[in-house]
Amino acid sequence: MSDQVKAWARRLDSDTLEDRQRAEREIIELGHKAIEYLPQVKPNTPAETKARLQRIRTILEKARADSAAKASLVTLTVQDATLTDILGAIEEQTGNKLVDYRRNFGQRADATKLSVDWKDVPFWKAVEELFTKTNLEAYHYAGQPNVLAFVTRQSSSDEPNPLVRTSEIFRFEPTRVESFLNLSDRSQRGTFLNLQVAWEPRVEPIVIKLPLDQLKIEDEQGKSLTAENQMGSLDTEVLQGVSAVDIQLPLGGVQRDSQKIATLKGDMVALMPGRVETFKFDKLETARNVKDTRGTIEVVLEAFRRNGDIWEASILLRLLNEQGALESHRGWVYNNEAYLQGPDGERIDMAGFEETYRDVDTVGMSYKFVMEREVGDFQFVYRSPASIISLPVSFELTDIPLP
Repeated sequence: MSDQVKAWARRLDSDTLEDRQRAEREIIELGHKAIEYLPQVKPNTPAETKARLQRIRTILEKARADSAAKASLVTLTVQDATLTDILGAIEEQTGNKLVDYRRNFGQRADATKLSVDWKDVPFWKAVEELFTKTNLEAYHYAGQPNVLAFVTRQSSSDEPNPLVRTSEIFRFEPTRVESFLNLSDRSQRGTFLNLQVAWEPRVEPIVIKLPLDQLKIEDEQGKSLTAENQMGSLDTEVLQGVSAVDIQLPLGGVQRDSQKIATLKGDMVALMPGRVETFKFDKLETARNVKDTRGTIEVVLEAFRRNGDIWEASILLRLLNEQGALESHRGWVYNNEAYLQGPDGERIDMAGFEETYRDVDTVGMSYKFVMEREVGDFQFVYRSPASIISLPVSFELTDIPLP
């Protein structure tokens, strides 16, 4: 594929429009794996070629995200196998790593033998069956990226929550309904539903957005339970090392004659990181406002300055197709990797960082490095997703009891 992509990429600067258009189509038809072979956009890249490369990247990144958003399938038939062996098979087939956290809580990890018979079973269905057989449950706060931890089930019931629904890689579980009345001001009262949203651990959403005007909530009599005057969306930033978020949905019009939420429908949006790209900047002592664009991310090295034994790399990260990923959700930026690399491969990790600027589509960062010598031939290396993909997800829950 590498040779094909490079050959068609050269024709993006062809003399004829027909040839340039065909080259763009051919690269796109190769699929999202072609992304890693696309040439970098350089200062001397022709404007039309630059535009076509950025368009190709955007389309292929979306195709990559769509592919990753499909539920992983498990095919496995074993008799009297260990839990470790079954987990290993699941990880090999799906890329989803499950980690035993029982000993972290002083729980006993037994050696029960298991039998399963799965053929193209969605990941979450396989996990639900496995956890039921072994009296386990997910623990979503392990602090490790891209893992789903599990512990001994704490619930008094040995059955999974029958209200759980899945939509491709996402799992939706209503966990709690609460009603309150402020006794000093009885006009202050309300009901909330806690909705837990989990995802296959091979992916890492940045933000989960739930538009309130897309919610449809009704009781068993068809009466709307959607809270009045609810605009905008409930945006939940995903912290690093968690595999689920909890969203508190406000309900309205809940009366004593309402026994259950018969239907809850919504359209969620997950902001997902695209392929991680490596941005490299050299000639650091004289570098000023040097730009590098990959996909829909632009990184500007404003300056690299010395302050005693501390060197500071000041950068701007700009999202060119701003989708709300920088509004108030910058955790993913703080997790981006930044370091210095010497000509012999020596690596110097940052000693700290601080945010220096913020806007709806731009964030400024200053990275600190401890060096007692001149920067010489070192490069500043910055790693960031090359795009942020907006992934729509529809879901529907039914028959949720009300207090």
